[in-house]
Amino acid sequence: MKTKILLPILYVVLVLVACKKDPPIPETTEPVMPPLTHQGLNTFGCYVDFPSAGASGEQGGELFVANDGESVWDIPALSGSFNEFTRELVMQGRRYINTETGERDDVIIRSLITDNIGVYNYTYNKEHGSQGYVNWKGMLCNYNYLEYADFDLGKITVTYLNETENIIAGTFYINLLNPSCEEDTIMKITDGRFDFNY
Repeated sequence: MKTKILLPILYVVLVLVACKKDPPIPETTEPVMPPLTHQGLNTFGCYVDFPSAGASGEQGGELFVANDGESVWDIPALSGSFNEFTRELVMQGRRYINTETGERDDVIIRSLITDNIGVYNYTYNKEHGSQGYVNWKGMLCNYNYLEYADFDLGKITVTYLNETENIIAGTFYINLLNPSCEEDTIMKITDGRFDFNY
């Protein structure tokens, strides 16, 4: 009788001792590159190689991940539109760098998506400007798309477009020029990705 009672108790003790809890995953406040998704998660990330800093990393620059923060206008981390009639895509990824000083920067994409999935050029828009990178309240210069450039401006690749659910996703790289600072230097934006619910 004692054996019948002791065996189940011994089994439970062995199971409890043998089971280890996985250590908790450390939480980090550091931004990470968002995964490539097609779910309309409103994610936007890339690497920005600031010309004044030179090449700053193995990935080709500083990680830029659109994130939420405090601002006067309360602009979301990823905003913009895709007009299904004109086929114009405009997206702005915003990163809050320093909430105390209000420093933030934007990467802006403007392109005509004439078909569905495919590779597209960026567009220059005289009415709305041609800015591709804007720094607010910081010491960095702004960079522009140029109407006529003798170098590769970059490409946007649409990997997913669902006009029923209003989702567009893809990858991009951009080469922008800075005509307003002391030197005409090129800003390279690489390994970009977005998953936008427009």
